[in-house]
Amino acid sequence: MIEKGRISNIQAAMLAITSLTIIGHLILLTVVIQQSRQDGWVAAIIGTILGLIGILSIVKLSQCFPGLTLVEILFHHFSWVGKIIGVLYLLYFFLMVTLAVRLYGETYKIIMPDTPLPAFIIVIILLTAYIVYSGLETLSRLNQIMLPVLVIFAIAVVFLTMGEKKDYTNLLPIFGNGYLQVGKGSLSVMGWFGEFVVLGMILPYVQQPKKLVKTGIWAAVVTCIFFLGPVTGPIALFGPVEAAKMTFPTFSEVKYISSDDVINRFDVIAVLFWTVGLMIRISVFFYGLCLGLAQSLKLPSYQPLIIPLAWLIGVGAILFIKNFAELNSFLFESYVPLNILMGALIPLILLLLALIKLKVRKGNQSDIKL
Repeated sequence: MIEKGRISNIQAAMLAITSLTIIGHLILLTVVIQQSRQDGWVAAIIGTILGLIGILSIVKLSQCFPGLTLVEILFHHFSWVGKIIGVLYLLYFFLMVTLAVRLYGETYKIIMPDTPLPAFIIVIILLTAYIVYSGLETLSRLNQIMLPVLVIFAIAVVFLTMGEKKDYTNLLPIFGNGYLQVGKGSLSVMGWFGEFVVLGMILPYVQQPKKLVKTGIWAAVVTCIFFLGPVTGPIALFGPVEAAKMTFPTFSEVKYISSDDVINRFDVIAVLFWTVGLMIRISVFFYGLCLGLAQSLKLPSYQPLIIPLAWLIGVGAILFIKNFAELNSFLFESYVPLNILMGALIPLILLLLALIKLKVRKGNQSDIKL
């Protein structure tokens, strides 16, 4: 086994929560508001329920093959088809980490437009490469320290924005734009939860695998709760039409906060949230990519792959798109269907095939005993 470390179920859930929440604030929020408008919170709840399909599928698949990562399961138990799907998942991890790195650069480019984009990309890649090199336990403990801090800041923002000119009647009428628009938003949220599939590279190293179903459900519920505030706040403050036009609705909302002219730059909180959240998210997918590639190549360690993969990720992040408009186009057209496929449909099919194989195997063993 390449990875020797072990993490608790709570640490695994916290990794999922941090990774999902940050991309929800930066990407999904805009998509859902544009699709479902004032019914974004309804789409979030329905989409979370649908997202459990992928979450429970990858958890049960891991339990069917204890001690094996998703890539190992595919390469060892699903013949040549599994190897092809395994390679596709490695490409998916590479795409997701490249997307996150470019998103990191683009968000900071908005804040500091005079700084070259490659500078931001180099900094975050060097930082996350060191975290990945340090191992899963280090990544988990770092996130365990940072996530509560982010939650405290997020709660503070919620209370501070309650005094702003928010009109929660902007969230009415429910289903005012029709069921179809809510359905589109729900599928987007479902695709968002599809990113949980990267935990298939981490679940074998959890200390209590029998409790993973409960862990996955709680992670989804907490993530949904963290998403409800950001999806309702900008709509209540700006209205559904204006909120849908914003690139980063939460950032625009936070900029409106002031505290008696003493502290008036609360947007720093949003920057802190983005920085830490994207750092953890990039590290999780980077780790999954390195570990999966090492396992597919039957290497004794994934650490020699970190530097060449970091270089490829950096180049990919720069060449991935030309500008932020193309990034938005990818997010609206490809992100959701890709995640539904890789994070829900394929894991569900793999789980069904695994259950059939295990049932047939048990039947054959019973015949031999007779």
